[in-house]
Amino acid sequence: MANETDTLVKPDMVAVLERTHVSKDLHGFLLPTLEAVSNAMHGIEARFPDTARDDGKVEISIENINDPTRIMISVTDNGVGLDDENYTWFKTPFSGHKLKQNGRGFGRFIAFKVFNRVLYSSRYDSFPKAAKRTFRFDIKRENELIFHDGEPDFEHLGLRVDYDEPLPEWSELVAGLDRNDIADHIGSHFLPHFLYKWLPEITLRFDGGEPESITSHFKDVFVQSESGTFDCVIDGKSEAIEYSLTKVPRTRSFKNHCLLFAAGDRIVGHPRDLTNLLGQSAFPDENNQAYIVIAVVRSAAFETRLNDARTGINISPATIEEIVGKVGSVIQSAENEQINKIKRAQSKELQAALQENPILRIGLKGRSISEYVAGKPNNWKAQDFVSNLAIERYRASRDLTKAITIAANNPEDYMSRIKEIVDKIDENNKEALAEYVVHRKKVIELIEAARKYGVSGTHAPEDTIHDLVFKRFSDNVESDYFEHNLWLIDDALAFLPYISSDRAMHGKGRKKGDKIPDLAFFDESLVLGDNDGTTITIVEFKRPSRDDYRFGDIKHDPVMQVLKTLDDATAAGGIARTDGTHFAFSGVVRRFGYIIADIKPSLAKVLSLHDFKNDWNPSIYVRYRDNEEIFIQAMGYDTLIANAKKRNQAFFSVLFGE
Repeated sequence: MANETDTLVKPDMVAVLERTHVSKDLHGFLLPTLEAVSNAMHGIEARFPDTARDDGKVEISIENINDPTRIMISVTDNGVGLDDENYTWFKTPFSGHKLKQNGRGFGRFIAFKVFNRVLYSSRYDSFPKAAKRTFRFDIKRENELIFHDGEPDFEHLGLRVDYDEPLPEWSELVAGLDRNDIADHIGSHFLPHFLYKWLPEITLRFDGGEPESITSHFKDVFVQSESGTFDCVIDGKSEAIEYSLTKVPRTRSFKNHCLLFAAGDRIVGHPRDLTNLLGQSAFPDENNQAYIVIAVVRSAAFETRLNDARTGINISPATIEEIVGKVGSVIQSAENEQINKIKRAQSKELQAALQENPILRIGLKGRSISEYVAGKPNNWKAQDFVSNLAIERYRASRDLTKAITIAANNPEDYMSRIKEIVDKIDENNKEALAEYVVHRKKVIELIEAARKYGVSGTHAPEDTIHDLVFKRFSDNVESDYFEHNLWLIDDALAFLPYISSDRAMHGKGRKKGDKIPDLAFFDESLVLGDNDGTTITIVEFKRPSRDDYRFGDIKHDPVMQVLKTLDDATAAGGIARTDGTHFAFSGVVRRFGYIIADIKPSLAKVLSLHDFKNDWNPSIYVRYRDNEEIFIQAMGYDTLIANAKKRNQAFFSVLFGE
């Protein structure tokens, strides 16, 4: 047996460890345990070279699992133990012996990134009888191996490693440890062994309970579904990359498709999430149960590039992305049915988006939706397609402009190009018109919704609908054609040169006694060659279902309100714009008025007393007043909506089949 003055033949491991990064997650915490299990398998294979799978035993025991001050993790095996030869290698980090076993001899030092105390105890063959070796391992001491005479807690040949006293930074993680997560993580770490190597019987027990077999649990879960090889250039040399695929049920630990890199017959580093590449985090099976695809890649090139801490492989990010892409292609081919489902769903979602934004069809550049979707990432949603198509539409428009310029500058080629150019222009105009028609349909639906009862049980006030038609307290200095919906009343109103909404004639705040027209339109027009002719159109909105109108009462008679607004407008001779300029008019020759209100009995009576008629259309009351020279129409919201629909019906029929 070695004496108490034995030291390791090593570089300054404290300094090396300070430069070694271990992630502060479950994988980082379990890294010493995983290294101990890996070393145990080497000892088992040495003792049972032909029967290691059947005769090998590894027991992982975790006591006081969620107590950061008392937790202890033990890994016990029935391998050859720490005999004299292995003990010599133990004292020689980065040994050739470990390299032959796909190791580095550095794993035992990783324990000090997690724990303060590490104990070794072993029984091994030694002529003429079995011997023991027990000691504490502490790299912070001058004599790192502190031997004692205690007996190992097992009778068979083998080795046990005890880890306890976690460093303070692990306390929060220890307090939240989950038994199932630990089992899943240990099983997935040795996934390569399930797929293409052997595993001894590995059991896991918590707080002295019954041991559960990790090997038995995962051997039916981690089953290779497909394997193969592809080439990848690493550091200028073509290397063979072997891949294996397995499908496992989705759990909290196995929650998304991923790619794992294997070296030294274990998983190295963190999984690469394949969710974005495959379009979904998991796929449904025939019973609608979620499963994930795990890919494991390995290569001789990985072994020579494995870092000393075995926490990563030293290859470039670009190479990793190339490997991820090739593995993704393999999985998409293997899961062709699932990918087709995603593409069909994307096509359906894009079809709906294009109904709302038909002008974006220009970006398809003649491709069908399915053809376009097939060439885009599986994780794209409608907004991604819309953004891309907007860019493609811009490029298509720019290309069209270039084509027109080229044709214009080359008369000899113009005739051969003109048909193609005209076809493109025609298509662009169709899509632009379609988008505007979709907009109109949505506005009509919104107006219909605004007429219904609100959550308070009352009807929406008139200003709700007013704002939908034209924003209140503004004018068209601030709002252009596509920012209002005056076409709901009359398409011609949308193009008048000046519109003022809920503003006094003096353009400032409302003064006492001011009657503010809901909408007032002023149109400088040419009438019989007279350049001074002016049209004024006044629109009054009333609350839906209102029924308190009274004849001759300025507050309750909308006809009187229209006439009062007309008097004020003509007397003022103009109106102040929001930009400070003055819109002047003189000699008004055309005057129109609209009253938009549900035709309730009290309003019908007021209109009748004002001598309005509805002979030609029962839904619309009309009157031309000779004294004021104004033509006034009164209609209900239902008529407003119905007429707007009729004016757009031909387009609605083509686009929506209505």
